[in-house]
Amino acid sequence: MFRKLLITTLLATLSAQAIAADDIASRVVSASNPLTQIVTALDAESTLVGIDKTSHTSPSLNKVPDIGYRLSLSSEGILALNPDLVLLAFDSGPQTVLEQIKQSGVEMIQFPEWVDVEDIHNAITTIASKVGSEEKGEALKEKVANDAKKLKEMSMQQPDLSGFFILQEAQLGSPQISGGKTSADKLLGLLNIRNLFGDDFNNYRAVSLENQLQKRPDIVLIGHRGNFDSTPTAKERKEESIPPFQRRMTGIYQWPQALQPQCVFDLNMSNYLVYGIHIFSEGEALLTAINECLHEQ
Repeated sequence: MFRKLLITTLLATLSAQAIAADDIASRVVSASNPLTQIVTALDAESTLVGIDKTSHTSPSLNKVPDIGYRLSLSSEGILALNPDLVLLAFDSGPQTVLEQIKQSGVEMIQFPEWVDVEDIHNAITTIASKVGSEEKGEALKEKVANDAKKLKEMSMQQPDLSGFFILQEAQLGSPQISGGKTSADKLLGLLNIRNLFGDDFNNYRAVSLENQLQKRPDIVLIGHRGNFDSTPTAKERKEESIPPFQRRMTGIYQWPQALQPQCVFDLNMSNYLVYGIHIFSEGEALLTAINECLHEQ
């Protein structure tokens, strides 16, 4: 009787384990860089069978099939990868594609827009449970919370600073400047740098050189999708060789020397315009460099 009970219990345990294993995703498509970051941080990168264009941020990820931009996805391209889980950002689409994926029976999770650490934590919990990495998920949540706390404490200790973010440097015409309600505006807020164009307009807008000079910024951050310089040698280098940021010792092109900001930094937008698990630690590194620059003045 005892032996029969033991065998029954063992079979029930093995059955439960098999069911649990079936629930763990082994073929994941991620249509968002922040979501891809979480999968990678949970040591589940091997499950990725497709990622969006913004997620190709390292040599290993560059080997994963590209599904296009998260705003213009194709259901055929995604379903051809035979995924058992599709992770989507709040703005992934178009909606017709999402409906087609849903109708296919493939599990699909669309996350809300992340505005704070709690949102990031919720996403980590969800993804960790889907890839079977709950313990690593708890550790990752703790790290994100600690990084956010350290950045906030550091930013509150610095003097009042103002500045703006240049999304695109234009050789001809006016560059695109970040106004309010943008990823760049959120970055400046995390660094406790007052966005000088934050109340002037929302999104990104072309701003004349004269108007930029009139703002008299302390700090200017310049975003890049490619290399920080435009020499032929630089253009030949792969994107993964770009550092997260680099201080520009020569200041901003075409600005009079007397009106140059105190500090100018080139930023890799793949690092700094993505509100995800790394933004707080990378923000701390950037703010440290900004403070070092200010102390040299």
